[in-house]
Amino acid sequence: MGKIGIISVDGHVKASRRGFRNYLDPEFRDEYDALVASQEAEGIPDAGNISPECAVEAQWDSKTRQQALESVGVVAEVLFPNGMPFQVNRLEDFGKAQDRRLGRAGLMAYNRWLADFCAELPGRRFGNAVVSFGNVERAVEDIRWAKDHGLQGVMVPFLRPGDRLLFDPELDPIWAVCDELEMPLTQHGGAGIEPYVPMGFASIITLAIESGFFSIRSLWQMIAGGVFERFPQLQLSFVETQATFMKAALWRFDNLLEVGDDWMDFARMMGRDRPFTGRAAEFFATNCHVGLSPFTNKQIPFDDLTGIAESGEKLDGWHIGADRTMFGVDFPHFESRYCVVEDEVRALTESPCFTDSDVENVLFRNAADVYGFDLAALAPEVERVGLELDHFRAPA
Repeated sequence: MGKIGIISVDGHVKASRRGFRNYLDPEFRDEYDALVASQEAEGIPDAGNISPECAVEAQWDSKTRQQALESVGVVAEVLFPNGMPFQVNRLEDFGKAQDRRLGRAGLMAYNRWLADFCAELPGRRFGNAVVSFGNVERAVEDIRWAKDHGLQGVMVPFLRPGDRLLFDPELDPIWAVCDELEMPLTQHGGAGIEPYVPMGFASIITLAIESGFFSIRSLWQMIAGGVFERFPQLQLSFVETQATFMKAALWRFDNLLEVGDDWMDFARMMGRDRPFTGRAAEFFATNCHVGLSPFTNKQIPFDDLTGIAESGEKLDGWHIGADRTMFGVDFPHFESRYCVVEDEVRALTESPCFTDSDVENVLFRNAADVYGFDLAALAPEVERVGLELDHFRAPA
């Protein structure tokens, strides 16, 4: 098969604590300086969620990060936050602040820094702008700013109690500008999880189980709200969101539509017509994608993912499919599979559920198509640091 590079659809970055300062609007800098001084006096590490196997500076130092990822065959990546200014919990990806004023200041500082960070490695870093949907007009302005400054996608915000739900038609200007600017949307795992306190073993297990549900609420909300019907070119990816929940959710969705007209009659009684045609699985096949991170059959069995049994037989029912699946490394998170990338690639290449073409699609081509990476431009990098897939297929 020759060499192939990995496009990781799950990477996390942030500036150093002091590195964020000049990206903040001037009126927030004194307040931020006081916060930084307090954290340093308390000896709080300048790190978000990070694996002990990874250098802390890999979150913000371009060369350190590039060298680490190239060592495992990653030639490009899709980026999400690993923290931002003024956030309450330093281990939280999404940077929830004490109030909306500081939250917006931190959000804009992160986006400005991210644009510069991506520009340090042109064509190989896809930056997702962090945008709040609370104010629709301002969200549209922020998305246009992001596009003008080199960011190429939008991270779907997690839903908190009282937030506008994603099937609300008032959000249409946001979907419209993403469609117009060809900016794909991505929902990252962990979005909207309930803050369980105290954080004991039961809380951790509960979070691990429920994160998949909360992280894909946008899936059925956007289908049910007719978003993909009105904006058929819009693309939405789900990264690190526990793919097993998707199959059950889409089955349930379509089952509700097929059991009879009771639900439709009830909706019409309430003065609500169905805003979409077709089945949920059909919208998934045209508008949705999955980034498996970690890429392991413990997350979802490979035969259940592809719909192809190890015997080569096609399985009944709906399956995500290798043509909608992408590979995530989750660098440099604590739960990252960075140190076992070769093991995961070997499991992928050795599985009879994937053809050689499927392997290329999962590792490289699907992400390039969804996020707009230039395959020709990446070719020299693949030749330089890519993995020799024939090596993984060779007998031990």
